[in-house]
Amino acid sequence: MRRLILALIVLGAAAPAFAQQKEPIPIFVFDARGAFALLKTDPVTAETLGVTTEDLAGHGFGVVGGLHFYPLRRGGFALGIGAELFLSRAHRQNFDVDGTTPLGPEVRRQLHSLSGQLSFNFGHRQGWSYISAGMGPTGFDPYLADTLPDGLQPATINFGVGARWFNNEHVAFCLDLRFYQTEPAVPTLVVGGRERQSVVVFSAGISLK
Repeated sequence: MRRLILALIVLGAAAPAFAQQKEPIPIFVFDARGAFALLKTDPVTAETLGVTTEDLAGHGFGVVGGLHFYPLRRGGFALGIGAELFLSRAHRQNFDVDGTTPLGPEVRRQLHSLSGQLSFNFGHRQGWSYISAGMGPTGFDPYLADTLPDGLQPATINFGVGARWFNNEHVAFCLDLRFYQTEPAVPTLVVGGRERQSVVVFSAGISLK
């Protein structure tokens, strides 16, 4: 993970040099990515749901969609503004050694966020890296199966780094590493409580310009 972060930072620092003979970053891009989230196993969540930490899924899968505009473009630099929607889910239920008898309830976890984004981008039209940060309503709900989550969605900060590489005129491969600084929460009738957590989300997919 650290090597990936360093590689993206190096790419961002080196991109302006390559950008001298390249066209500027395009005016907008649309992202569609698959995501992998490290949800951790919070003992507060387990206690308030009446389960153990082994009953909590430690990771989840999801999708990210984003639209980004670059109103200020100068040489190999562009200032971006935009929005991203992130949705992920996970579930876990332990069974006996035969895999037929449940040893506890099915516990589900969902993380979803809609956030505005501000980014600093370094590169050119055919490829660039970025550093970005955003904020928006975020729900991080652990709950038992056969119930509907009713947790709060407080404004939550996220930040990260990423890069896009265009192999043709309109389609790029993109990577993003992001950290969501989720707020602590008290339990409700359905949703378990949780401690403050930094949730790591890695996503990869395509960008369209």
